Amino acid sequence: MRILILGKGYVGTTMSRKLGSAYDVTILSKSDLDYTNRAKLFMYLTKQDNRYSYVINTCGYTGRPNVDACEDNKEDTWYYNVNVPINIQKTCKDVGVKLIHISSGCIYDGYEKDFEETDEPNFGLLTATSSWYSKTKHACEMTMMDRDVYIFRIRMPFCSTWSERNILTKLIKYNNVIDCKNSLTNLEDLCGFILYFLADLETDKDHPYGIYNVVNPEPVYTSEITELLTNYGLGNDSWNKISLEELYKTTKAHRSNCVLSDKKIHSLDLSLPNTIRSLKRCISEMRDTVDLK
Repeated sequence: MRILILGKGYVGTTMSRKLGSAYDVTILSKSDLDYTNRAKLFMYLTKQDNRYSYVINTCGYTGRPNVDACEDNKEDTWYYNVNVPINIQKTCKDVGVKLIHISSGCIYDGYEKDFEETDEPNFGLLTATSSWYSKTKHACEMTMMDRDVYIFRIRMPFCSTWSERNILTKLIKYNNVIDCKNSLTNLEDLCGFILYFLADLETDKDHPYGIYNVVNPEPVYTSEITELLTNYGLGNDSWNKISLEELYKTTKAHRSNCVLSDKKIHSLDLSLPNTIRSLKRCISEMRDTVDLK
């Protein structure tokens, strides 16, 4: 099986490394191939040497150093989070290649329930207080929902490397933290999910197109993560717990804090490992490589 990953960012690079151990994987950045140009992507995918079974889209605009930057760059955020993925989906359909689109669960907020794939987003396009980033992720899903595409929602991704996009690395560097309960997605576990998902599809097991919440079960509070980091010698002596109200005095956009239901992937026997277990493994590996970062 041949897989094309679009985007050499945090998620795409991790996927390339992990999925490449099982499949023939090619990863392309925008500088390698301007996949934002439909004609160029079409020409690439139709070349005889570029016959892929699946395209995984990991490209998008998240803002640096955080989603506040999306408030200042609304046009680019909409373009890369809505227009580009839709054009990629249309091109894949024209070519006959199946598409997996990596989306975000940051289109929900609050704890009235564990949000399922069918729940209307309450922190998305139609919510006045939601971030522009969240609005664009919701808009893309709305446009894609009736199309032939697998949409994998992830949340607050973490892994065992010292990437600046790793939520663990961010927490270590933050001085002010909010103690909220959230679903998380370990990227190594996400790759394992994809491997099993694709294996099922190759054996004609039916997994319909649509949305899948791909998160580790048993969400955690920020304080549980900082306690683990401290226990493994990666704590920050300057950590100061603040409220959301205090946080929003210094940010341009509100943040999503929520729990996503993993009932759907659990029913397919594709559940990810327990969140705490995956956190311990990643933090342990980060500690062992602290001098190499």
